[in-house]
Amino acid sequence: MSDIKAEEVWRQHLYLQTRLKEKNGRIRLLTIQPRQYTASRSEAPPDAIHCFLRLAELKEHPRFTVVAHRWHSADAVDESRSVLVNGTAVPVSAGLYEVLQHLQTQTDAVVVWIDALCINHADENEREKSVQVAQLTHIFAAAEKSFIWLGGTADRSDEAMKALRRLADEQLTLSAYVTNWTPQAGLQLAQKVLPSRFVNTNSASTTPGSAEPLELQQELDSLRAPLKALMERTYWTELWSFVELCLTHKGVVVCGRHGLALDHFSSAARALDHIINHLMYSKWLAAATNPKTGASNSVLSSEEVSNLSHSPALRVISRRDDYRKDAVSWLKSPDVPLLTLLSQFYAAPVEDRPNLRVDNPRDRVYALLCLATDIPQLGIVVDYSKDPGQVDAETSAALLQKNPRILQLARGTTTAGDDSTSWAVDWANVRLPPAYLGLAERPFNACGPADIRYYRVETDAPGRISVKAGIVDQVQEAGTPYQPDEAESTEQQRTYLSEIKQFWEDSTASISSPYFAEQEAVALAKISVGDIESNPGPNAFTRASTSTIEGYRKTAEALFPTETGDDDNDDGAAAEPQENEELPAPAEAKSNGPNLSIPYTAAMAWMAGRRPFRSNNGYIGLGPAGLAVGDTIAIPYGSSVPFAFRRTEEGEDGAYHRLVGEVYVFGIMDGEYMKVHRRETMLRIV
Repeated sequence: MSDIKAEEVWRQHLYLQTRLKEKNGRIRLLTIQPRQYTASRSEAPPDAIHCFLRLAELKEHPRFTVVAHRWHSADAVDESRSVLVNGTAVPVSAGLYEVLQHLQTQTDAVVVWIDALCINHADENEREKSVQVAQLTHIFAAAEKSFIWLGGTADRSDEAMKALRRLADEQLTLSAYVTNWTPQAGLQLAQKVLPSRFVNTNSASTTPGSAEPLELQQELDSLRAPLKALMERTYWTELWSFVELCLTHKGVVVCGRHGLALDHFSSAARALDHIINHLMYSKWLAAATNPKTGASNSVLSSEEVSNLSHSPALRVISRRDDYRKDAVSWLKSPDVPLLTLLSQFYAAPVEDRPNLRVDNPRDRVYALLCLATDIPQLGIVVDYSKDPGQVDAETSAALLQKNPRILQLARGTTTAGDDSTSWAVDWANVRLPPAYLGLAERPFNACGPADIRYYRVETDAPGRISVKAGIVDQVQEAGTPYQPDEAESTEQQRTYLSEIKQFWEDSTASISSPYFAEQEAVALAKISVGDIESNPGPNAFTRASTSTIEGYRKTAEALFPTETGDDDNDDGAAAEPQENEELPAPAEAKSNGPNLSIPYTAAMAWMAGRRPFRSNNGYIGLGPAGLAVGDTIAIPYGSSVPFAFRRTEEGEDGAYHRLVGEVYVFGIMDGEYMKVHRRETMLRIV
C-alpha cells in the first residue's frame, strides 16, 4: 500500500505541475541536465540524473530529440538508480536509467521527448495517452532527430557496430561489389570490414603491403554471431518500433557506446550480409571442387548462422523503406490507407506477415493509425478507455463505409450462441477466405450491375449495421466440412466430391433448376475448388480453366475407379467390367499414383474448412464450416462475392441477421443473378 501511495505522490507532483490539455499540439519535454550540474548538487547521489519536465507547444517549433526505445510499465524498478525530475525522485527501471545516462553529456543539457516520462501512463482511462498517441506523427515530424536505442553493450555488440561503421565509412553498397563479384573481391572487402586483429601482416606467405585474413571461416563466424545478436534485439520485434522507424526522417541507431545513422545502418547491414554470404559460398564452392577435401566437406555445417536478410532488424527496416518510399515521394501525394496497412500486417499469408509484438491489443489498430493517411475521412479516434472488441468494431464500421471487402475478413459466426459482433474484424485472428490475396482485385463480380456506385452501409447503433444487398436464396441442405489430413485424406476427398455430385444431381433433377445437365463436367470441377486455378502465384488470382476440368477428371478416376468408366469410349458412357476382369487398384493406392492430379488436389486443399451446400432453388456452392440449413445467401451491392447470413432476432424495425461468412455459388459469380433476379433489401446485421 505504501508503494502505491508513493507512486501516486510523485506522479501527482510531476504531472499536475505540467498538466496537458485534451487537445493536439501540446506535449511535455524532458531536459536532461549535464553531469557537471549533478556534481554541483552535493545533496544528490553522485550518480543521480537531474531532469526537468516542462510543457511545450508544437506550433512554436521547440528543438528536441525523440527517444525511440522499448520499455514496459511492468518493468522492475531498480532502486539503486536515482533520477530526479523537477526535484522529485522518480522510480525507473535499469533500462530507462541506462537510456538517460547515455543521453546525458558532460556540459550541455539535452532536450528529449521520451514517452516513459513525458506521458502520464497512470492517467484515468488513459486519456492523456490517447491524446499523445493521436499526435505521434506530429511529434516525430517536429523533432530534429530520433534517437533509436537498442540497449547496452552485450553479446559483443561493439564488434558488430564497428563493422557496420567501417562499411558505412567505406561507402560500400551492394552495387559496389555484386556486379563484378570474385573471391578476391570478397577477401578485399573482408579486409575492410573484419576486425583488424584477424588480419595477419607478418605471415611469410604475404608480400609487403598485402594482408590476407587468417582462417577466414573462424573470422566470419566470429563476426556473424554478434551481428546476428544485434539484429535480433527486442527493439526490432515490436510493432511500435516499426511505427517509430517509419515516422523517423532523421535517426541514429545506438547500441552501447556506438551509434550509426539509421540509413547508413540499414545499407551497411544489407551489404555486410551479402559480403558474408558470398564469402561463405566461396568457401563452400572451394570445398566442393577441391578433390582433397572430398564431397563430405562440400555441405555447409548445420550450425552456420543463416543470412541476416530474414532477421527481425532487416525485415522491419525493409518494410520501413517501402513505407517511406511511398509516404515521402515528391512525385505524388502520400496515399497509405488504413485498410492497406491492416491487410499487410494481419490479413496477408502467414509467411508474409511481420508478426510484430504488441502488449496492448488496441495497438494493433492504434499503432497503424499513426501511419495511415485516411484517418480524417474514416473518423477513427484513439481512445484507450475502450475495450479491444469495441476498437475492432468501430474500426470495421469505419472501413465498411468505404469498402464491402471488410466482410470477407470479418469473424462471422463460428459456433452456436456466438454473441460477438459478426461483421467486425478481429485483427488478432483474422479469418481469411480461400485464396484471399489481400487487396488484390479478385476476378469475381457477383454484384454485377449493382457495383460499388450503389454500395450503401449504415450504422444503426453500436454493434449493428445495415447493408444494401440482393437476396439470392436460402440453404436447404449442407454437406460435411472438408477437412483433409494426411491420415484420412483419400476418404475426405471421396466424401467431399461425392456430396457435391449428389447436390448437383438433386438440383438438375428439378425442372426449376438454375442449371443444365450439360454443365455437369464444368460445374463439378469448379465447385470443388471454388473456381480457383491451382498455383495462382503471388499477387494473382486465376479462375478455373480447362486444365481444372481435366484435373477433376483425373482425380475422380483415382478416387472412384469403378464409376468413371473408360475414357476411350466414343460415346463417353461408363464401361461395364467384364467377368473375371481384374479391377483397378484401390483409390488409396492410386491417390499417390500418376493418375491423380496433384495441382487439382492442391486447389482442393485451399477449400479446407469449407462445406458444400444446396439452396432451395437448386444453387450449389461452398460456404464456411459454420454454414447451416436456413441461412440466407445474399450479395451486398458492390461486393465481388456473396455471403451467408443467419436470422437471429426480431427488432422494432425488422429482422436482424448474423454474418456467417463468404460463400461461392456456381453460376452467379459474374453477376448473372443480379442482372435478372435481383431482390433488393437492407440487411440488418449484428
